Amino acid sequence: MGRGKTISRLLFEDAKAFFQKYSNDITRQAYVRNYRKYITYCREQHQCKTKEECSHHITEYSAHLQSLNLSPSTIHTYLAPVCIYHSVNLKQIEKPKRKTSEYTRGRSFNKKKNRSDNDLSNKKYTRTVEFALRTGIRRAEIARIRGGDLVKDESGHLCIKIRRGKGGKKQLQLILPDNESFIKNYFENKAPDKPIFDQSELKNKIPYHYLRAKHAQEAYKYFESVCSTQEGRQQLESDMRNRWNKYNINPRTGKPKKFNKKLIEGIYFLRGDNKKFAIENNLPTKFEKLPLLATSIFVLAHWRNDVSVESYLLAI
Repeated sequence: MGRGKTISRLLFEDAKAFFQKYSNDITRQAYVRNYRKYITYCREQHQCKTKEECSHHITEYSAHLQSLNLSPSTIHTYLAPVCIYHSVNLKQIEKPKRKTSEYTRGRSFNKKKNRSDNDLSNKKYTRTVEFALRTGIRRAEIARIRGGDLVKDESGHLCIKIRRGKGGKKQLQLILPDNESFIKNYFENKAPDKPIFDQSELKNKIPYHYLRAKHAQEAYKYFESVCSTQEGRQQLESDMRNRWNKYNINPRTGKPKKFNKKLIEGIYFLRGDNKKFAIENNLPTKFEKLPLLATSIFVLAHWRNDVSVESYLLAI
């Protein structure tokens, strides 16, 4: 075994051990896989032998990724574990900005061939399609739902407990009032520890991200109607603060992150390419912040208005 390969192996094993702290299998595996690409780059271009030596080439690596004509989203994905491992703020690394107009996941124009296993009208998958459309829950999260996971949240609203969401986070998925009766049917006569869905119902190529986006759009309309009265606005803000203080926790301090009033005051305006994309596709170019953050918190669990708009409310 050559010396260079031995060094690469040592660098990889150290990084892999670091990423074991992530409990979510998909996140951990993606970080390990993408950081390995960085090791290869550092070894081939600079013969780096230590983590410290590798830490000096992140900006250059970003430029290299851009030279490969990769999409901004892919570049961001490759850089994320590198910055995390080397304690570098990803925002400080020069890279192309991700644009709504370039997103393809879950979009109707992504040129995927129509097949029986991605057909939303296929009766074999009706139960999961209808469930996802009315809850906005991801495929992997749906697979983990048990009969005892229909619960009330801290404000008394009906929710589904997400045992392990994106990034391994626990969360509660709010059920919109109009969907409560429909969703309750899935949990009737189910033992608390029994899955709601059989695995065969989820072995398909159904675009669950698309269904999640459609649900988010309906949720925004619902919260917008709630905000039509002052009483509704006040109650919604109170409920959001309750959820924020319970689930949006700073991992370093163990305390809730600061709630910024600017997140719920005024209008969120689209700008630049995002605005152009919205106009070209007859989509809204502005969103009221209060119902927007409610959608982000209760339905998407992203806690950020920009992600909710660009990845979901502008999906077509």
